[in-house]
Formats: sequence, structure tokens, C-alpha cells
Amino acid sequence: MGFNTSSCFYAASTAMLTALALTAPAQADVTLNAGARLTHETNVNGSPDTPTKANQESDTYLTLNASAVYYTPLDTAKTRYFIGQIGALSSAYDKFDNLDNTMLVASGGLYQQLSSSWSGQVTGRGFTRDTQQSARDANGFGATLEIKNQLSQSVWIKAIADYEDSTANLDAFSYTGKTYGVNLGYLPLQNTLLNLGYSHATRDFETASAFNTTTQTLFADVTQRLAKNWYLNGGYAYQDYGSNIAGTGYTNHIVSLGLNFSY
Repeated sequence: MGFNTSSCFYAASTAMLTALALTAPAQADVTLNAGARLTHETNVNGSPDTPTKANQESDTYLTLNASAVYYTPLDTAKTRYFIGQIGALSSAYDKFDNLDNTMLVASGGLYQQLSSSWSGQVTGRGFTRDTQQSARDANGFGATLEIKNQLSQSVWIKAIADYEDSTANLDAFSYTGKTYGVNLGYLPLQNTLLNLGYSHATRDFETASAFNTTTQTLFADVTQRLAKNWYLNGGYAYQDYGSNIAGTGYTNHIVSLGLNFSY
């Protein structure tokens, strides 16, 4: 069994960035964010689909996250910003409490407005992860490149490339990973954000014999501002997992509901 660190980090970051996109407090230098998310997975233990799905186990877990984001313009035209973030998140499972985990993340990056419709951002991060299984405890680093095109006032598309290196206490749980994705955002109403996306993630593990995995994810979520600083978010994701070892492929359905605060 295992848990998806990237998914946890993505959930916390998405909540924060969604809040910023909706509020856009240009006069602020620091944004504080906190949230709680309830997630249900149909195949949390990653049991193969064939020859039977009978061994697949579902579970529900609660993730709490908090972060502080600092940003400041680097030019008088305010087309270039430095953005720094420090955050923490912790997940507690209902049935599989051996999957409980806590993660601390710090990141820094540069945002650049490239034209009236194009922008880009590059970010580096470091993290430490603590779990109920000491063999999986890990430290690591990563980097993300994002390119965004504002198609209209209410529609944007973003391409994402990410690299992560995670070193666990047990080498078999250490890996390097690459993720590529595309997101489509739409603001049908001033306080409502729809987000559709696809990602393709690969991981190469430091096992005695070659072991690498591929995870393809389709997701959709909606965020609604409830009040000045409060946001309700619901989402669904479908994951298709495969590896270089025959008979290990499986699928997973993920449904989540979260409440976020940003100030």
C-alpha cells in the first residue's frame, strides 16, 4: 500500500492558487491559506483490476493544510514577481491508518508576464514527509514550470511540467518522477471557477530490479466563493495506473470535497 504524495501536494497548492485567482489581492504581500478536504478513493490499496477487482479496498481520509505565501514585484511595471511559500499538510485515513502522513513544503519561484495573454512561472521546492511506516519517511526536492495563456477574460489554459526526487529511508521507496499536464480554467460567474485537467506522471524507483510506473489522471473540480475569504471546492478524478511489471495495472476513482480559507 502507499499514498500519492504528489496528489496531496497538488490538493494543497490547488486550493491556495484557486483562492488567489478568485480574490487577486494585488495590494497584499502575504496571503495566509488554510483548508480541510475529505477524500474518498475506491482503490486506495492499488489492487490490480485483473483477474478480479475483488481485492480492491476503498477508504476515506481527511487532509488538513495550511500555508503562507509571500509575493513581491521585481520591476516597476509589476510584470515580474518573486513568490515564496511555506506550508504543511496532514492526512488521516479512516480504515488504513498505516497510510497516515504529514508533509512540510517550502518553495520559491519567479512569475513573469510575457505578454498581454501569456505568462509563465518556474518554482523550486523542498519537502520532508513523515509516515506511519518509517521505511517510507522521505526528504526530497522538485521543480515546476507553468505556461499559461489567458484565452479570454474568463477562460485560460495552462501547461505544466514537474520533476521530483524523493529519497526514502528504504531505497525501494525512493524515486525520481516526472509529470506533464494541461489544465483548462473557466469562470462562468465572478465567484465560480471550473477546472478541467489531464496529467501523465512517471516514477522510476530505486529497486534492485527495474521498476517504473505510469499514472494518467483525468480530473474536474469546481470552486465556489461562499464569502469574502471562504471557498467550497468539490472534485472528481479518474486514475489509470500501469508499470513495467505485468499484472499490476489498476484504476482508481477519487471524489473530494473541501473548504478553504484565504486571507
